[in-house]
Amino acid sequence: MLKFSTKVSLAALAVSSALTSLSAAAAAPVLAPWLVQMGETSTILSAANWGRGQLLGVIDSGIVASNPVFAPGQVSAALSSCAAASFNCSSGVTDDNGHGTAVASIAAANRVTTGTYSYSGYTVAANSYIGVAPNANIIAGKVLNASGSGYNTDVSNGINKAVATGVSVINLSLTYMATPDIVAAVNNAAAKGVFIVWAGGNDGKALLANANTNGLTKVAINHLIFAGALDTTAAKAASFSSNAGTGLLLDAGGGKTSYASRWISAPGVNILAPGISYGPNAMALWSGTSMSAPLISGSLILLESAWPILKTNGTAANLLLASATDLGATGVDSIYGTGKVNLTTAFKPYGALSVTQANGKSTPITSLSGAMISSGALGSLAAVKAKLASYTALDTYSRNFTVNLSGLILTKPTAASVNPLPSNVNSGVVVMKLHDGSELSSWQAPRTYMTDRLGVFGNSDGNASKAPLYMALTNRDGNTMAMGYGMSSQLSLTKALYADSNFSSMASELGTSNLSGLAQGGFHLAYGMKIADDTRLAVAMHWTPASSYGSNPSWDQASISSDATNLTLGLTTKLSDALTGGVSVGQLHEGCGVLGANYDANSPLSLGANRSTSLGLSLGYALNANTSLLAEVGFAVTGGSQGNSLLAGTTSIQSRSYGVSVLSKHLMNTDDQLAISLKQPLRVVSGSVGIVMPSIDAAGVANYSTEMVSLVPTGREVDFKMTYHAPLKKNQSLSLQFAARKDTMNIAGNHDASVGAIWTTRF
Repeated sequence: MLKFSTKVSLAALAVSSALTSLSAAAAAPVLAPWLVQMGETSTILSAANWGRGQLLGVIDSGIVASNPVFAPGQVSAALSSCAAASFNCSSGVTDDNGHGTAVASIAAANRVTTGTYSYSGYTVAANSYIGVAPNANIIAGKVLNASGSGYNTDVSNGINKAVATGVSVINLSLTYMATPDIVAAVNNAAAKGVFIVWAGGNDGKALLANANTNGLTKVAINHLIFAGALDTTAAKAASFSSNAGTGLLLDAGGGKTSYASRWISAPGVNILAPGISYGPNAMALWSGTSMSAPLISGSLILLESAWPILKTNGTAANLLLASATDLGATGVDSIYGTGKVNLTTAFKPYGALSVTQANGKSTPITSLSGAMISSGALGSLAAVKAKLASYTALDTYSRNFTVNLSGLILTKPTAASVNPLPSNVNSGVVVMKLHDGSELSSWQAPRTYMTDRLGVFGNSDGNASKAPLYMALTNRDGNTMAMGYGMSSQLSLTKALYADSNFSSMASELGTSNLSGLAQGGFHLAYGMKIADDTRLAVAMHWTPASSYGSNPSWDQASISSDATNLTLGLTTKLSDALTGGVSVGQLHEGCGVLGANYDANSPLSLGANRSTSLGLSLGYALNANTSLLAEVGFAVTGGSQGNSLLAGTTSIQSRSYGVSVLSKHLMNTDDQLAISLKQPLRVVSGSVGIVMPSIDAAGVANYSTEMVSLVPTGREVDFKMTYHAPLKKNQSLSLQFAARKDTMNIAGNHDASVGAIWTTRF
């Protein structure tokens, strides 16, 4: 048998019990300096629940479970055992050497120091935590006798017994020897998902004198870490620390893994821990890779507590090695291995964070941008945003992190409405009477910017080369042909549908009986004709090409819309001399949008193509020759859609709109007029969207399900508008407007109001 020794001299490495409390306990707990050097923080402890739920196996000289550094019951009496085959454990698993108790304390001491300790290299403030994972549970596997020695059979037996208790990590702060029974025990531990941390040694030489280790499985190698010791600066190797050297781990499949790639360094000089040989409550200073190893073991405990997937996938050790701070020669080297353990880095996402879409595609969040521009009917999509604001993404180690994706939903600026007043080229439609009795109407708006538009006098979103344009011709038989670009077809449709110019003007202003406004920005054509003395029929076709902002939105684009096609058929008839009734049906197809929301077909927030059917009813009443009243109500149903992005699709969506308008002429002179309107623009009243929501099970595995979220906006927009227009002199006119909106864009609390005047003169 090969005899094992801890390779430490406790008399040389432990300081006497003269290290007693020097000051009163501080008000708030802090972390010991070596923990800070490793990048441990209170935030990390909180994220890992301080190691709760994890079981650490300390294969050593036993543990004094009653030592004040441990919480009552933290060291399990039921699971701890004497694994020694070469000696009799006369005191059970109780430590009669002191080494095992110190090692367990360094990994998981639960109690804070009662005072401040100042000594060479460190100052440990009062009320400091000195253990890496204070809430971890511990089992003792006693394999070393009172003099600190044992045999390979003791160690292999201790590993196997610890594995049987269900430990997550096994700490071996004793000399590494690759005997067949130990290799078999390590393979068994790794097969059960247990990580092994082995002290690198204290002879200042290469591990195993550069001899190779044979027989470990690839899984075992991925579960194995060797620990080197750093001095109190944590910047260079301790003088006594062994190093990784050039030896190899040769797995059963013929693979070769260097010791250096499985080696990581941690503080290992003057670490404060119990010194039971100086008294039951004495604290001592310990040095050696025996102290570095439990710092690594405690780090693995924290990682597994925060992310069970690291145990499930067997990647906790690989992550800790990969996230180390490089020391010495660049990259993995024979002295420091992968470098110094760095918990701050280890607890950050490693590699690209990604999300999984409904089509199963994994997408890095760095590629998610400018996904969806919402519409007034949907409001700000507040409920969807709330879900996306706390969304789960996975890093390359399949660890879950919370990310805020709510910024992927942008809110479109409110579309400016056309002023339908037939006054002058600046404020409305220009009407010309032709010699044959026909009537020609035209309107063109100058370009406006978002900062210019207050929702009253703004015209549209056109640019200088593609300013919105409208033109209509009505012949003496009452047939109307209208067309336009860069605006809603509402003006053209109402011109073609109503023979009464008052009703046409009011219906155009309201725009609540159909979905024509959702195709704003493209080309449209409308035609209306008399089919009976008191009845008119009109049809309007509107096509809008796709226009998406992508990752850098600019509100000066020509339009904000999806690839949309709208067809509306309308009928009006005089029910009496004063009453005119109207009905319209429409079909809106949006290639990459829903009810005016816009997205790229391949964006992370895409709902595919959508088709909406609308029904509009109107009733006009002529109070007298100069005053008319029009009321409208609109209904729309959007069929359910299928999405292959983070949005999995929608249920059927129902929307409503209504409005009432009064137009009165000849109030104070023969050419003035007053228009007043009150309306609720299109608003979703029912419907849900499915969001792909990941959840993390007990094993840390991400599972995906679809959560339905309401599309009903948080607010209910109500618009009031009053416009007065009057000629002042032969070549002058004045338009006055006041508008107020409640819950603009159907966003609760989003109110605005504006007052304006336009004075026009011609030369």
